[in-house]
Amino acid sequence: MSQNSFNVSSKTLKAASTKPHSHNIIPRDSDDSLNNYIRKISSIAVLSPEEEKQIAQIAKEGSEKDSLKAKQQLVQENLKLVVNIARKTVQVSHLPMIDLIQEGNLGLMVAVEKFDYKLGYRFSTYAAWWIKQAIFKAISEQSHCVKIPVYIQETLSKFSKVKSSLEQKYNTQVKNEDVAKTMNISAEKIDMFLGAYTKSISMDSAYELNSGSEVTLSDILEDPNASVYADAEYENLKKDIETVVSKLKEREQAVVKMRFGLGEWSKTTLEEIGKLYGVTKECIRQTEARALK
Repeated sequence: MSQNSFNVSSKTLKAASTKPHSHNIIPRDSDDSLNNYIRKISSIAVLSPEEEKQIAQIAKEGSEKDSLKAKQQLVQENLKLVVNIARKTVQVSHLPMIDLIQEGNLGLMVAVEKFDYKLGYRFSTYAAWWIKQAIFKAISEQSHCVKIPVYIQETLSKFSKVKSSLEQKYNTQVKNEDVAKTMNISAEKIDMFLGAYTKSISMDSAYELNSGSEVTLSDILEDPNASVYADAEYENLKKDIETVVSKLKEREQAVVKMRFGLGEWSKTTLEEIGKLYGVTKECIRQTEARALK
C-alpha cells in the first residue's frame, strides 16, 4: 500500500525521513551527553491525536519504506515519555539514568512494533506499559545478578518454559506442583526458588531516598507531579485509560477500577474485592489478569 493511499502529507513523516543511528535514540555514557540528549529531545513537538493515529496506521499497513519511517517517528516522538518514566524510576534503582533510558527506549521500540491503532487509544498509553516493563526488568535483573545464583535462574527459566508448554497443551492454568513433577523436582524447592526470585524486587518494596524518606515504585509511577508533560497531557492520558477500561466487560471494569483506584474508587486489595463479590481473591486475580492481557 502506498503513502498516497493514506492521504497523508509529507509533513506527517518529515521527522522520520532518514533512519536514525543508535546514538540518536540512545544517549552516550556521560553526564554531558545525557544532558545534551535530553535537551535535544525536549524540542521535539508532540503529535496531535489525529497525526499520531495516521502515523500508527502507516506503521501498521504502509509499504515497507513508509512503515519504517512511521515507526521511526513514533519512536522519536515518544523519547520524552521514556525520560519521564526513567526520571521517576532512577530514585529507586542502582542503575544510572542513562541505562534506564536505554532500556526504556528498547521497550518503546517493542511497543511500536506491537501497537494496533484500531484499538482506539493513544500510542503513549500503550507504550508506557512496555517502557516500564523494560525498565523494571533491567532493575530486577541487576538485583538478581547479585542475589540469585545461576543454577536457580536456570531452573526457573526451565520451569517457566515447562509451565507455558503444559498450559498450551491442556489450555488451562497449571499448578506449580504439577510443573515440578514434570521436571522431576520437588514442589517445595520450586516454591523456595520462586520466593527468592520475586523477593528481590517488588512494586510495593520501600526504598530510601537521599532525603531519608521512603518511597515505593508504585508511589513514584503514580505521581502525576513528576511528569515532564503538561497537566493537559496528563488529563489526556487519564481519558485514554478510561476509554480502554470502558471496553472491558462490566466485572472486569469494576475490578480494574478498584485495583488501580480509578474513578470514584480508592485502591483495593484482591481479598477485599473478592469479599464484595463473594469469591476468592484468586478468582479476582484471574479476572484482573484477563482484563490487563
